[in-house]
Amino acid sequence: MMSQWISSNRYSALRTSDDNESLVKPSLLWSNWFTLRRVRTALILALLVGLGLTLARFSDVKAHIQDFVPHRPISDGVKNQDGVQWSEFAYVQYVTNANYLCNSLMILESLYRLGAKADRIILYPNHWKVPTDDGVDSSFESKLLAQARDQYKTKLVPIQVQTYERGDNTWKDSYTKLLAFNQTQYKRVISLDSDATVQQPMDELFLLPPAPVAMPRAYWLDQLFLSSQLVVLEPSEQEWKRIQNAMQNNADSGFDMDILNTLYNESCTIIPHRKYDLLSGEFRSKKHDKYLGADEPWDPKAVLEEAKFVHFSDWPRPKPWLKADSAIVEEVQPKCKKVEGEEDCTDRDIWLSLYQDFSQRRQRICGRRYDDRRRVRRSMASRLSKNEPRFE
Repeated sequence: MMSQWISSNRYSALRTSDDNESLVKPSLLWSNWFTLRRVRTALILALLVGLGLTLARFSDVKAHIQDFVPHRPISDGVKNQDGVQWSEFAYVQYVTNANYLCNSLMILESLYRLGAKADRIILYPNHWKVPTDDGVDSSFESKLLAQARDQYKTKLVPIQVQTYERGDNTWKDSYTKLLAFNQTQYKRVISLDSDATVQQPMDELFLLPPAPVAMPRAYWLDQLFLSSQLVVLEPSEQEWKRIQNAMQNNADSGFDMDILNTLYNESCTIIPHRKYDLLSGEFRSKKHDKYLGADEPWDPKAVLEEAKFVHFSDWPRPKPWLKADSAIVEEVQPKCKKVEGEEDCTDRDIWLSLYQDFSQRRQRICGRRYDDRRRVRRSMASRLSKNEPRFE
């Protein structure tokens, strides 16, 4: 090793000044030049820099190419994480006057707060003005519409109110609910009555096997009758034409429930009423076999916990947005009972809490617990006596 190092590092003989003029520098061989450490390092760095610049230019070209390729819309992660395009489905609310707008807003707020994945839309009279801002200086109706749009991410759909001139004047606008069949921008929608409380999202109902309509049975009646308090439907031009024809030629009372039963009584997909159509009056009933559908002990806490949609029906107590006389509440509230020698008031406590919760949420969302009873039509009993139960 030492001899090699010495031989490779020998000194050349000193030249005189005379020799300088004729000096010719010896040329290094390429092989010797390339073996120098500094030269190798410089070459490696140059190659790396060149490679980096080449990749950068290629990346820019690729980016420019992609700009010409149509991009697939990027949906919200929540909507796609389970493989379902939830923007193809929607929960629907409809309003025909200011009296019921707040109730619909409460349904929309619950769906938003509970994390329902499908869209939310509200059908409202097309003569109402929708503010472009938060609606602070607008009418009560406009403020609530702005609130639905901005706070609860609801799509506002103006519509022409559908009016039925024959029959009970109280429900002459109830056909408007059937406009859900015309919302063909969606594959499936769920129409929910607003005199109710949403306890849990019902997104799974959008994924039922295909069917024009799916509804629960009105379990409290002895005869087979469909409940329109919750309707899962597939909007289409064909079904909308059938609905329109039925509205124009219907000789019944003018209830949306009657039309749906006439058209779909024999072909409707039946949704289990348990979970999806619990009546508040069930907690007042002495027998629960119709609701439970089996020889099963009544457990009010378990029933409420599994329920996703609770509909208020406690005639003669008025709906929860109307302040009830204390005497009526005392008369119709569930009675306590003796269980193993001790008084059990669970049914009563749950029943009262449903109304209390509704009032508190109404105050928080709409700024008022109750509506003025004078603004609400008095002929409500005609519908109640026909389709809703009287629990005793």
